[in-house]
Amino acid sequence: MRHANKIAKFIKLKQAGLGSLAFPAPTVGQDPHAAGSMAVRPAPTLPFKEPSHGPALRTPALKQAKTNRGHSVFRSTVVYHESGLEQRVSALLRTYRNIKRLGSQYPMVEYADSDGVVRRHTFDFFIELTNGTRIAIAVKALRKHKEMTDLLDRIRAYGITGVGKWGRRTPGIADAIMLATDAEATYEQFENAYFILASRDRHDEAECARLHDLVRGLPGQFRFGQLLLNCASRAKRRTAIWRLIDLGVLEPSSSGRIDELSWLRSIH
Repeated sequence: MRHANKIAKFIKLKQAGLGSLAFPAPTVGQDPHAAGSMAVRPAPTLPFKEPSHGPALRTPALKQAKTNRGHSVFRSTVVYHESGLEQRVSALLRTYRNIKRLGSQYPMVEYADSDGVVRRHTFDFFIELTNGTRIAIAVKALRKHKEMTDLLDRIRAYGITGVGKWGRRTPGIADAIMLATDAEATYEQFENAYFILASRDRHDEAECARLHDLVRGLPGQFRFGQLLLNCASRAKRRTAIWRLIDLGVLEPSSSGRIDELSWLRSIH
């Protein structure tokens, strides 16, 4: 963060009565130098299950220094991304609580172009919701919205017909298809998704329980930063806040980047 931005952030925090959050947190009720004062991540659950490629029809090249190619893992399935936008969409999808299955580079479908020539398109992501609905997702920049909308209309007109091994065709391979652009997968939403996903592995259950009891007694709206005051560990409390947002216990009052100044409300 640039120095000018730090000063602006401090002024806003001070105006909101949260100026102390701009400085290192004082230790409350424990010795910061005592053994065991740092949180220890729990040991991984055994046995380890090696992730699979899921339904992916192709495996993108490995991540390179000058590209955003890479992958993540969702419930033992490797999810590939080949651009920064796809990476943001992937992160957002992994935060949704009603997703049962998430895959990438699937399905491949057929459609007829304007000349009647049958062509093929491979979707970037494929999700199955807990209610069984299957959705294929194409990811493109907003500037290509018009041409992608036309493409998706042609795919629908062709019955969302999937093409599998040896050319086997499956009409209705997805219940719906959609386009995700940088208008939805913003950098602010990606940053929120990062903290939500991190909280799933790094939260402290006891701290989450204490925070849950605290927010149940708070009326109306309150700032994220208010929950960081007068706690034993600001780091644990911050992670617990994100965990409760993930669980739907806390809800931001507006869209956009969530930080110390954001208004939250408790969902009882």
